[in-house]
Amino acid sequence: MSFENLNIIGERINPGFKSSLKLIENQDIEGIQQLAVKQVDNGATCININVGTGVMEDQGFMKDVIRGVQEVVSVPLSFDFPNLEVQKIFLNCYDQKKANGGLPIVNSISELRMEMLHLYDIRPFKMILMASERSENGIQSPNKTSNEVLETTLRMVDNILKACPGICLSDFFIDVSVSPIGADLEGLVKMAIESIRKIGSHGDLQNIHMSVGLSNISVMLPNIALDGSNLKLGLESAFLTETVPYGLDTILATPGRNYQMLDEDNFVLKGFRNAINVGGFESLMEIQSLYL
Repeated sequence: MSFENLNIIGERINPGFKSSLKLIENQDIEGIQQLAVKQVDNGATCININVGTGVMEDQGFMKDVIRGVQEVVSVPLSFDFPNLEVQKIFLNCYDQKKANGGLPIVNSISELRMEMLHLYDIRPFKMILMASERSENGIQSPNKTSNEVLETTLRMVDNILKACPGICLSDFFIDVSVSPIGADLEGLVKMAIESIRKIGSHGDLQNIHMSVGLSNISVMLPNIALDGSNLKLGLESAFLTETVPYGLDTILATPGRNYQMLDEDNFVLKGFRNAINVGGFESLMEIQSLYL
């Protein structure tokens, strides 16, 4: 069974992908436009744009990308760069009419970057909130438990609702962050799953969205599992199987992948569950047993 109500933010306009890096380095607007169209045709409900650190020196290219993408697709755009001045350019350049009235998305804001809320003076927008890090009593640190993720989420949401009149819970995407499961010695994938379940069941956070960068889970792993199935797709589907029923509704991913709710006896799902339950080095061994 597929995930019918899962929203996909297309991730491919990003220098982290070799083919996309070439387009960005060559300032190939037509190629970037084609990439945007392909993602929407494959089911993306939003397009994320990351043109790399060169945006600090060449803001003209950034504007050309935003305008070029909006010429060929009518979905909202998410701009991925943690810098106030760069995000100002994005919000001023974005044409809401070309997105069928959809608000732009600022990716991303955290307790370490609350100055980004000044952007709301330019125009309303939706925002991806990073709940994986905190700033409390002047101390900045990564969150290490699902309770800390929940506490950070509640604090950020409360502060933003007070600072930005007119914004509502449905304008937030809480990103709990996921790590590559093939190198997850600290149990961060399990923490992400627990965080999603706690946020999804919290009475003060109903109607809020939750998101993850899904492809991070299968980074550095082979494509094929021992049972002949697609290992990367299986692990990503396993994560969705464990979280979508509890409120995860948005993923930053490559559109067109055939994500499925996995059966209880699925080979990869059973290995995934074993890995997150044992933790530490044994977790890595459980993942390796899926392909070695």
